[in-house]
Amino acid sequence: MPVEWFIGKVDIFHSSDFLRPPLLKGTRGITTIHDLTWKKFPEYHTQDIVKAHERKLKKTIQYIDTILVDSFNTKKDLLFYYPEIVKTNSIFALYLGIDEEFRLIKNTEEMRKVLRKYHIEYPANYLLYVGAIEPRKNLETAIIVFSELIKNKKYADFLFLIIGKAGWKNKAFFSLIKKLRLTKKIKCIGYVINHDLPYFYNASKVFIYLSLYEGFGLPPLEAICCGTNSLIYKSSSLKEIFPESYPFTQKKRELETLRYLIDKKPTISHSFFQKFSWKNYAQQFFNAVSK
Repeated sequence: MPVEWFIGKVDIFHSSDFLRPPLLKGTRGITTIHDLTWKKFPEYHTQDIVKAHERKLKKTIQYIDTILVDSFNTKKDLLFYYPEIVKTNSIFALYLGIDEEFRLIKNTEEMRKVLRKYHIEYPANYLLYVGAIEPRKNLETAIIVFSELIKNKKYADFLFLIIGKAGWKNKAFFSLIKKLRLTKKIKCIGYVINHDLPYFYNASKVFIYLSLYEGFGLPPLEAICCGTNSLIYKSSSLKEIFPESYPFTQKKRELETLRYLIDKKPTISHSFFQKFSWKNYAQQFFNAVSK
């Protein structure tokens, strides 16, 4: 049934994921596709998720929706897997914005107060990860790198904070923590409200995000806006949303890069990241729907 039967007549209906209901004739459909991880790395997902996304994307193409993606890398992936899409659908790459609350925080007492809510003491030496616990995020590599780091007395007091829900296919992640005897060094905090996240970013020495594929990559950008560098690969959309000069890491060199980020604290110009604002996004969105 058309969604207008429930919400009333509209000129444009935007779905923030590609699960959108049927529309009345004459209503323009706009669908955002955040990434194609399920297509590119189906082994990282359950089969029911892969099949559901495949069905939904085919419907998006059949509906002749205008398609929005979060990066040019996702647009490239979309054209690779569905080359016929250029004949029917318009595709626009719109960079997401970073909320203004992600900023440098200098009030140490406020930092201490917020972190204490989650039973975390401040100040201390922390590494941080924010996101779902699932295979694509490559957290097992992050754990191994952390375990190697703290073997050095210089970094022996570091802790690794994990913020985010337990996603799927994560049994190996929790098993590895136990195997390496890191249950007291790695703290899985779970859900943290958005208002408190900037305090964790500010409190951390380095943000760890060794994701194998991203449709955009909000957490590393949030970290950099809080003055904290990220350990990231030069891959997928991350090489697009970070400057060419950024000290990316490579496979087998993660520990070396992490030490560099901790010790040298390289300063990254924030001017490059100013384009990631919701004001810019709104203008780009308006331009896309006006065509």
